[in-house]
Amino acid sequence: MRYDHVVLNATGKHIRVGFNEIFPTNYIVTLGLNQDSRVVPGITQWGFQGFKPGQLMINARSETVEEKKTFSKAFRETRCVIPVSGFYEWDSEKRKLLFTAGDNDVFYLGGFYRVHKTGAGFETESIIMTTKPNNSVAPIHDRMPLIIQRDHIKDWITDLDFARNYLIADMPELTHTEVAK
Repeated sequence: MRYDHVVLNATGKHIRVGFNEIFPTNYIVTLGLNQDSRVVPGITQWGFQGFKPGQLMINARSETVEEKKTFSKAFRETRCVIPVSGFYEWDSEKRKLLFTAGDNDVFYLGGFYRVHKTGAGFETESIIMTTKPNNSVAPIHDRMPLIIQRDHIKDWITDLDFARNYLIADMPELTHTEVAK
């Protein structure tokens, strides 16, 4: 079963935000800055539209984010976090694994967003940052999402020097369980 919520975004458009398994191009909840420099929730579409029709970029590598023209401005100016209860990876035997915090609590993925002009107006798009894996993810995958500790959310969003240094931070250990496909 899938549970969805319909919300009104900043442009007045009704959009459907999923709360179970999320896929690229879905609308997701992000935390970012408003005009008063307060961290507030917002709605973005996961993935940047590429230069070619149908091209979608969903992740940015922490090691090269500032070198990539597509990402550098958004990384410097509009960082956000994405609250999640877990993320999926597939092992070498094609088993689907769910990675979570040990206490099954919400944790936060580092990312950034941009406003992109479309044929129908404007869309706010977001990217999830990836980094080298920690010990719990490395046996399964060579990358993992950049996890922002709860007490560092505002620093990640507001302080570029902090964000640059955080790109090489050690990631917290996670647990994983196999889930049905």
